[in-house]
Amino acid sequence: MGTPVRHFTATTPDGQVFTVNIERDFRFDPYRDSLVCTHCDWSPSLLTMKKIVDMAGEHLASAHGADRGLSQQDNEGFRKARLIMLPFLAVLLIALFVYLQNS
Repeated sequence: MGTPVRHFTATTPDGQVFTVNIERDFRFDPYRDSLVCTHCDWSPSLLTMKKIVDMAGEHLASAHGADRGLSQQDNEGFRKARLIMLPFLAVLLIALFVYLQNS
């Protein structure tokens, strides 16, 4: 569907790990995310008022029995991109302000 930007993981009592991803398709609508289970075909409509975290945790617990240790983490590529782009944009803005003041 799209690029995974965040992962929700939980484990079953016997230690099996299940994951639900938040995926974003940047080609069509960059701010429309979808939830996708990596173990089954579950992908709900996000036109509800429920929080994404609650929906992911509820699915992992009810469909897969993974009700222990629900955690979430950003995709490594997006985390690294933010660490690189934020300082770059800060330097760019400072250079723009200095240029505008000298003009």
